[in-house]
Amino acid sequence: MVSVEVRGASKSFGTVKAVNKVSFKVEDGELFFLLGPSGCGKTTLLRLIAGFYKPDEGEVYLGDRLVNDVPPNKRNVGMVFQNYALWPHMTVYDNIVYGLRIKGVPVSQRIERAREILKVVKMEEYASRYPNQLSGGQQQRIALARALVVEPDVLLLDEPLSNLDAKLRLETRDEIKRIQRETKVTSIYVTHDQEEALSMADEVAIMNAGRIEQIGTPQEVHGHPASAFVASFLGNPNIFKGVVQDEEAEGVIALEWEYGGRVYANKGSSSVTKGQSVVCAIRPENITIYDSDPSLKGIYNHLEAKIQNLVYYGVMEQYSLQCAGGAVVKATIFNPSWHQRKVGDMVFLVFKPEDVLIYPA
Repeated sequence: MVSVEVRGASKSFGTVKAVNKVSFKVEDGELFFLLGPSGCGKTTLLRLIAGFYKPDEGEVYLGDRLVNDVPPNKRNVGMVFQNYALWPHMTVYDNIVYGLRIKGVPVSQRIERAREILKVVKMEEYASRYPNQLSGGQQQRIALARALVVEPDVLLLDEPLSNLDAKLRLETRDEIKRIQRETKVTSIYVTHDQEEALSMADEVAIMNAGRIEQIGTPQEVHGHPASAFVASFLGNPNIFKGVVQDEEAEGVIALEWEYGGRVYANKGSSSVTKGQSVVCAIRPENITIYDSDPSLKGIYNHLEAKIQNLVYYGVMEQYSLQCAGGAVVKATIFNPSWHQRKVGDMVFLVFKPEDVLIYPA
């Protein structure tokens, strides 16, 4: 196992700067995610680490070794692609030992290492089958086995689950996490799926337009997003504009809402000042819905709204509600009661100041 460190790396294609002065470090044995929307630069960054691209500026280290000028086949990096990239004319066994054969590993060692890795991915009984005789999830496990059998210092995974259906994604996600924990190989995983990243990662880097907006544990990036972009990318929150007004109580500030009226937020560590324009993010799951006007003590945000749409999923209900001034608010209620609300009902929305995330506009 080795660490991976990227220092001030940039990569452009013509006038497009795909990666822009990116720096981060992945520790030995860590499962690290590069998460962001399509076109944010995450796959380009992965290819810089793999050696398929050379950075225009900056440095890439594997352990203490600078690898900017080292070709991919000399980096001892394993790669798993989204399209599996298995040889269709080879059996599972032959696909797995292909890299060992290229490296000149003796036949006896190939057999032993193939047996070991097939056991790790729980595919021992499929060694003689061909890729077209396997499900998508099984093929991805074989692709993972092929990358791991050569004992790479670093494993790179480029959206490996994007071609699988929802059920297989869940199953294969758990398998990848289990296998990474067992092998303890330093791994960097690219995805645009926030659920994948938050459920699997030791650390996550959120990327936007070629830069890293925030790095942290899943709990840190979700619970304390560092920017309006991170807040909007994770969790599909309600986003509104406001202007800072007075301080209502210690640590609680009033915002003039763009739709009229006031919204209260915890100032926290933000350095906003009176009169400053801000962006507010409120997660749907942090909004409580009351059928009648509640009597609450303390400072709460309190809005009357009409239900525009609601969808029942059993374990939760998702609402779209219209408030005064034309604001449309999303709310999610988990474990809904048997009493079913309906479109057109008037309700009251309540959320706490600490659930209003604020960022400079």
